[in-house]
Amino acid sequence: ATLAGRVAVDTETNSLDAMSAKLVGVSLSVEPGSACYIPLGHKLGNESDQDSFDKVSQEENSSAQIPLQEALALLKPLLEDPHVLKIGQNLKYDMVVLARSPYPIHMYPIDDTMIMSFVLDAGRGSHGMDALSQLHLDITPIAYKTVVGAGKHQVTFDQVSLDTACEYAAEDADITLRLADFLRPRLVSEQMTTVYQTI
Repeated sequence: ATLAGRVAVDTETNSLDAMSAKLVGVSLSVEPGSACYIPLGHKLGNESDQDSFDKVSQEENSSAQIPLQEALALLKPLLEDPHVLKIGQNLKYDMVVLARSPYPIHMYPIDDTMIMSFVLDAGRGSHGMDALSQLHLDITPIAYKTVVGAGKHQVTFDQVSLDTACEYAAEDADITLRLADFLRPRLVSEQMTTVYQTI
């Protein structure tokens, strides 16, 4: 990422509320078509959910995961490096989660594909990652509901199996990087860079 000068970042948590969410994992991508997921807080779900979702045992999870503080200490130099652009979709959420973590990380500089899309196409539809991916990349991402379920069978992301979480989360980082590569040139060609930077 340091050599590439940029990295797409996405966090996975157990809540949509950034002020209370616990970090479950971090995905990174430095080139289109390639990404990784770092699981940090997956655990065994409720027994009642076993029939709907593939769970892994606590022992399997702990051996496949990096201790949270150790992982954050390794990520901090990269995510705080002023020479590496951090790219995200709705990055404010990830920034709040990482700043609240047990080993606070303050990301800068940043690019946000959701804000890029809003600046370029404010009234032309959704600025969510799935919609943008379908519109601009012709890729239908893995739906969040297929990963965590819905209704009474819904689980939090920390209860999702590592294999499923890896596939879903790594795809998010990859698509975010691809969206940035698609949208950023439009900011220049449509003379919206100053508006974007101001927002």
